[in-house]
Amino acid sequence: MANQISVRKSSGEKQEFSEEKLYNSLRNAGASDEIIQSIIIEIRKYLFEGIPTRSIYRKAFKLLRNQVRSTASRYSLKLAIMELGPTGYPFEKFIGALMNRLGYETHVGQIVQGNCVTHEVDVIAWKNDLKILIECKYHNLPGKVCSVQVPLYIQSRFLDVKAAWERVPENQGKNYQGWVVTNTRFSDDASAYGKCAGLHLIGWDYPRRGSLKELVETTRLFPVTAISGLNKKHKQILIDNNYILCSDLSVNPKALDLLNLHPRQLKALKTEIEELL
Repeated sequence: MANQISVRKSSGEKQEFSEEKLYNSLRNAGASDEIIQSIIIEIRKYLFEGIPTRSIYRKAFKLLRNQVRSTASRYSLKLAIMELGPTGYPFEKFIGALMNRLGYETHVGQIVQGNCVTHEVDVIAWKNDLKILIECKYHNLPGKVCSVQVPLYIQSRFLDVKAAWERVPENQGKNYQGWVVTNTRFSDDASAYGKCAGLHLIGWDYPRRGSLKELVETTRLFPVTAISGLNKKHKQILIDNNYILCSDLSVNPKALDLLNLHPRQLKALKTEIEELL
């Protein structure tokens, strides 16, 4: 019965509900088979024709949070990254930290001289003989798509900067890449252009191997907005004070004093953070 229900994605597109996708998303968050099966049983009762996928997610998240908070935090990762706003700068810092975790050195928010003009570059990452220019495209609403104009524009900027880098004698023999990273998805034309032009595109679930979701899950680099024990006001206080990552709070536990929490809440929060790291 459940498998015959059509659900509505945030883009407006309809597709058949898949228990397998729900199972896999909960499994990837670390939920046990017993918990997953109990959630699926409850979700079956909740389904109706044309139900928004966001409603299914919220219901599953609530059920999961009632059982294991840290697992619920991992399950809510996509929404957590969308809560990093309202500006794109926290997302840029997040991507810079992600590249650090992958073994790169980074600079965030740099003014770089190109061959023709100067450019404000979100992230520059380098490791061994590879240097990467990264443009971050952050969206705080689901359903947003990076159109082909985005990689077209970034490719021209990358080529201008690359030409300037290649003129520097000590850069001889180095390799360069241009990347665009978004927390949503790319249009089909954008993906096709990226492949054709050699521009590396990373979306929430693109490419199949090495998507943003996969990179975050494998590196276990979670934003503070993933903490289910915090409300939106608390999360914004931390972001405004430049605490973007759960690991920031682990290194600087005094940051939690900004939230004026009850000792019992504070203890539960520290436990959840430890389980996420």
